[in-house]
Amino acid sequence: MKKQLTSVLLFSSLTAFAAEPTLEFASKSQVEKVGKEFAANFSHTVVSSSETDGLWGVEVGLIGGTTSSPQLKKTVDASGGDGGDFKSLYNAALFTRVHVPFEIFVEASMLPEQEFSDVKMKNTTFGLGWNAGRYFNLPLDIALGANFGGADASYKQEVDVGGTPTDSKISLKTKSQVYYVGVSKNFLFVTPYAKLGVAKTEADFNVDVAGGTIFQYSGAQKESVSSSGSYFAAGLNFQVLVMRLGVEYAQTVGVSQMMGKFSLSF
Repeated sequence: MKKQLTSVLLFSSLTAFAAEPTLEFASKSQVEKVGKEFAANFSHTVVSSSETDGLWGVEVGLIGGTTSSPQLKKTVDASGGDGGDFKSLYNAALFTRVHVPFEIFVEASMLPEQEFSDVKMKNTTFGLGWNAGRYFNLPLDIALGANFGGADASYKQEVDVGGTPTDSKISLKTKSQVYYVGVSKNFLFVTPYAKLGVAKTEADFNVDVAGGTIFQYSGAQKESVSSSGSYFAAGLNFQVLVMRLGVEYAQTVGVSQMMGKFSLSF
């Protein structure tokens, strides 16, 4: 069963890279826009509200979703590739969420390093929060939280080195940070929730061949970019006995994402 789940996650996460995008950046602004799409795609979420019912609780399951990536599509088209394959980025992971006394909750998700053809990828995220609403016996769950995400990916691409097409490995490392206030309310089997805060994303691109570049405006082998902005998420969790289903829409530094989950909660 574990092997089957890992296969599903691997297939979902690598879909965005399976066609091996051709990237040639004409400006640093273009790198920033594409970089934040990748970073937002791998940012932290476990599609959960801020609830901390009971003294202790554990939730384990699967998450997956899609992130809108219009800037990546435009860049691939302008680089001579087929941008239609990159209108969206995809992600998936195993996750766990635990809440403990004093209404503290901890979340984590992970996709261990996997290889598919010439594509490699791994993703790890982490979240921490405090449900002040329940701690002070308020009618709503009101939480303060922080999320952190990181991913590493690489694939093969031909780059020009002195007029000669040369095979190269393109590496991408992303990081994200989110600080938010979350509100939720349980209604029998349904828990709606919303989160509002600030976010920062970082992305590092690197070409491993000396003299090769994908940065036409500078000729450099690597580039680091970051973006800051707002964060918003809204979702619903449905629970019957120990089974949970969830759906969430989020916008991180202007990048839109839809996520879903299936989990067991104890």
